[in-house]
Amino acid sequence: MKIGMNLLLWTDSPHADEHRAIFEKIKGWGYDGVEIPIDSVDGTNVRAISKQLDALHLQRTTISALDAAVADPSSRDPSLRRAAVSAMKNYVEKTRDIGADLLSGPLFQGLGKFTGQAPQLDEWKYAVETIREVGEFAQTLNVKIALEVLNRFEMYIVNTVADGARFVRDVGLSHVGLLADTHHGNIEESNTARAWESVAEHIFHVHISENHRGVPGSGHAIPKEIFEVLKAISYNGWVTIEAFGQTVPGLMSRLHLWRTFAEHNDDAARLGIEFVRNSLR
Repeated sequence: MKIGMNLLLWTDSPHADEHRAIFEKIKGWGYDGVEIPIDSVDGTNVRAISKQLDALHLQRTTISALDAAVADPSSRDPSLRRAAVSAMKNYVEKTRDIGADLLSGPLFQGLGKFTGQAPQLDEWKYAVETIREVGEFAQTLNVKIALEVLNRFEMYIVNTVADGARFVRDVGLSHVGLLADTHHGNIEESNTARAWESVAEHIFHVHISENHRGVPGSGHAIPKEIFEVLKAISYNGWVTIEAFGQTVPGLMSRLHLWRTFAEHNDDAARLGIEFVRNSLR
């Protein structure tokens, strides 16, 4: 298993010039790679970040999301579904260009949309068809897609890994799977470890994230059993820490992160890697 660090602890708009020091710190703490929010990374910045990470021998994955008002795979509005296809194909291309082979994120639907009821059959069908089209494109670029299952306060199409696995089976592409996240599992699953074990074949990517989104190991969302399950199922992908601080205003308002849970913003990364290493031993 490889240990990664999500850049959203510091920024949702990575830039080669502004964030070089962060890349260097991540390398110094001993990470194998970084997870890059790819939405806002464009043009020469993609190439510059890739070059910096290559020089540091840091591998990479990417993550993205969709705004339901602009692009939504599950929408009954064909224009929003087309916009979702266009946006996600762009993320796939940038994932390849930045030197990664895995794009992750809660791409089942656009975020910020709720209907007041459970997902309807046509919404599910639209989302499956949209992801399948993007997945077929991703396959031509050798990019895998890991769909992130979110809790019911952030998404309504898919909330458990069991439903996520059903969705992936409906898509029917071998390189489209799931991102399993401890934060969301802590809210939605009766037993996160057992839930992950039951969908082992579909897990492409893992997020280690606390109930309060702070330093891994300082809360109650990351049971030791999940690491035992990952070893038992011979999981060989990324174990990436996802934590958030007070430096990304857009995320603070969207995720309702009003409090701090560490003395320093870097603590989730600096201390979190030791927690993950010890848990994997």
